[in-house]
Amino acid sequence: MKKVFFLIIGFFTLNIIKGFTLPVYTDENEYTLSKADVFTLSGYTEVSKRSTSEDYEEEDTDDDYTYHNYHLKFGQKVSDRLIYNISSFIYDKNYDTKDSLDNVSKIFKTNWSYFISKLEEESLELGLKMKYKEKRYDNSPKSEYNQVTGVPDITFTKKDFYTINLSAGIDDFDYLKSENNDQLKIFSKLGGKRYFLGKKLMLTSSYKIEQLKEKKIDRKRTKQDAMGGFDYIFDFPWLYEITTRASWGQRDTKEEDERDDDYDYEYRQYYAGTEHRINKRLNANLKYQYFKRDYIDADLNHEGFYIQNGWGYEILDNDKNRIWLDFDIEHKNVNYSLKLGNNYRKETAGIKANYKIKQNGWKVSAGLIGNNYDFNDSNNDKKRYYTNLSIDKYFIDGDLTLGIDFISRYTDYVQKDSVGRNSVRAVFKYSF
Repeated sequence: MKKVFFLIIGFFTLNIIKGFTLPVYTDENEYTLSKADVFTLSGYTEVSKRSTSEDYEEEDTDDDYTYHNYHLKFGQKVSDRLIYNISSFIYDKNYDTKDSLDNVSKIFKTNWSYFISKLEEESLELGLKMKYKEKRYDNSPKSEYNQVTGVPDITFTKKDFYTINLSAGIDDFDYLKSENNDQLKIFSKLGGKRYFLGKKLMLTSSYKIEQLKEKKIDRKRTKQDAMGGFDYIFDFPWLYEITTRASWGQRDTKEEDERDDDYDYEYRQYYAGTEHRINKRLNANLKYQYFKRDYIDADLNHEGFYIQNGWGYEILDNDKNRIWLDFDIEHKNVNYSLKLGNNYRKETAGIKANYKIKQNGWKVSAGLIGNNYDFNDSNNDKKRYYTNLSIDKYFIDGDLTLGIDFISRYTDYVQKDSVGRNSVRAVFKYSF
């Protein structure tokens, strides 16, 4: 599988190196060669101390780890019909107390998009997504694996009317020390969007089915994933848009790059959100989400909900400067069916100030977020605070962006010593 992955990437890359260009239909009714001159190079490097409670829903787990992240991405618009990008990621994690989870992940991805037909009213697009991942553990060799994923898809779009997408692919997990854990998944997915009332109403849905090649004791062989919902844009600004989504299915924690455990689970989820454009300076949003997970082979079964309310206020916006504020509050409630002591309520409030100097390309943001956790087992109660500072500088008429983010985290535990953590991320993006 690894050889096939790199052969396909090499084939496409070789065509690019050769100066591959495609004919594009022009207004003069002639076919000309599109100039391949739109390149984008971006990336970041990050070092920090973090907790698993910041990574996923089960916030009762609070395992600290040190991590180093590196990312590089290159993309090119070859023509009006062909676009591609290639990216790499390295995640290095070292847990404070769970040595069995210490690991390094190396991920390589490539995405390709080619329009077979691109007319004013409709288009037919071919896509290809490929991924290769290596995960290596310091102290758990039986958990080490290589992953190869390939997903071709086709999308038909009728402008202002509907979009249909069909995809199919494979997801192959090859465990190096334990062949019994090998997993070969074959899946297909159908999704679509339908517009009504001059695009004020959009209906969307999708269905995915996935099957393991061999049945595993602690794995669900056939998994399904279904989603449906709608967006509606109103004629009055104080309730500008409403969005709803409902989804159900079976998934694997291994599919989430932030997680280092490996469990199958069934989930149910419902989301509703509204956007309010009160006036030119003031906007707001309201979000609600219900979620439930039932694990096949873990005691993490839980359900809960959160409610978020966000506000944005434009203080100043002219030719030279822009200043605005963001304010958010959230309530979250989670209940466990097998670990009642882990039930918790969380209250969150945050404020962020943003300042952009348009003429010389500077942007500065500073924020403060506070979280209060109230557990059934009061010994786990804690308060967690974040302060962050982001600085961005734009060069060459905005084609080059350099940025740096500083985040400081302070956790005040009821039964443990308080802990402070810091992180820094440097980012860049260059278009040429």
